[in-house]
Formats: sequence, structure tokens, C-alpha cells
Amino acid sequence: MNYDRYFIRGQKVFLINISEERDESVFDSFTGKVVLCNDDRLLLKTAYRLYSGEVMSLKPGMQFKLTTEAMGMGIQVRAELTDLISPEELQLRPLGELSVYQRRQSPRIELTLPLLHVPQKSSLAAFQREWKRVISDLRKPDPPRLKLSATTLNLSAGGVRLDQSSNPTHLSLLVIDLQDEKPPLCAVAELVWHQQDEEQKLIKCGYRFVEILKEDQERIVALVEKEIGGKASIAKHRELIDRMLP
Repeated sequence: MNYDRYFIRGQKVFLINISEERDESVFDSFTGKVVLCNDDRLLLKTAYRLYSGEVMSLKPGMQFKLTTEAMGMGIQVRAELTDLISPEELQLRPLGELSVYQRRQSPRIELTLPLLHVPQKSSLAAFQREWKRVISDLRKPDPPRLKLSATTLNLSAGGVRLDQSSNPTHLSLLVIDLQDEKPPLCAVAELVWHQQDEEQKLIKCGYRFVEILKEDQERIVALVEKEIGGKASIAKHRELIDRMLP
């Protein structure tokens, strides 16, 4: 199998945890760039630290669904984590055949919702730990009162676009009140792109949700459906599903 034909140096790869021992209520993922690829080894480098002295959730033997784009099509393959080389580098072993699929854009809506945005230069493991704490706090009978501010968002089940005045960090914690009579959702988000808006003196940023409860993904889908008046299912979006699909 010529994996290097589809996973070329510098190409972005989205890794979705599909290990049997994963928490199936959580969509767990991150992004890396290809450093090296051959038939039995794929070396990736992340833009942020995956860990930094924390108890790691990443362990050799874990399996991931890898998705990327090549020649205008989506590519997916199962891979096993074989080594954590450094906090920003990991090695995987591709398993089996590649499959090709048609990529689809997640339906999006623009609206104003209460938001708490916490950008920090912390590792993914540190963000995951804080995410679990916030999720637990939000579900308490007497949850803490977080300071959320009305913010214009472009929102989908896969991520969010927003304007900010400060320079973005690679990872952020987002708390969004969907105003659906349920606790605010919380997600770890990674920066996908950013662009300076000189006229408004703001930075437009696009974020992807990399750690989020699946039920919160579905809440966003329900909100999008309500706003656009149609179906917005994530079932056909391979990048939002933590299992291999034919």
C-alpha cells in the first residue's frame, strides 16, 4: 500500500480516537502534520504539546482513524500509535486499506450566544483535564457562575469561527451557552486558521472542536436545524464520527 502517495510531508492529518477502551460519550481528537510516511510508519508533528509532565491519555497500542484530503477527496485509514517520540511528535503504524470518501461541509449558522473563551499555551493533556473539571462543575445542582459574554459566532457541530482582539493560541477552552435550557457546553478547540482584519482591528479565527461531548455535538446540530429549517445530521461527516465507515 503506497501510503506516502496520500500522506505527503507537511500535510495535515486529523486523528480521531477509535480505541475500544475510549469513553464513547466523548469525541476525542487532534491534528498533526506529516513528517515522514512509508508503508509501515507514519511520523506526525503537532503544533502544540500533547503532554507536559501530566498523566498521559495517549499510550502505545491506541487506535485512531486518520482523515486527510488528497486530490480533492477525503482519505481515511486506521492506524495504531506505536511511539510517543516527544511532546509534539508521535509515530503510528497504518493498518489495512485506505478508503476514499466525498468530503462534506458541516451546516453552519451565524448567531450571537454567551461565550467564555480561555486561550492558553498549555498542552492538550492539560486542556483535557480542565475540560473534564468544567464539565463536572457545569452539571452540579449549583454550578459556578461563569462570566460569559454575548459574542457573534459562526457555529457548526465541528467547530466555530469568531473574532478576537488578542493573538490566538493553538488551543483554547470554549464554554458556549446554547440557550436551550440546558447547561452550557464546554469544548477544547484547536486553531485551524486566523486572519487579521485591519479595518476592524480584530483577528478572525476558525477553531475545530477536538474534545467535546457527543451529546453537545447533537445539541449544536439541533440548534442548526432549528435555524436553517432543515436536516443537519453529522452522520455523513467522517471527520465528526469516531469509527471507521465504509
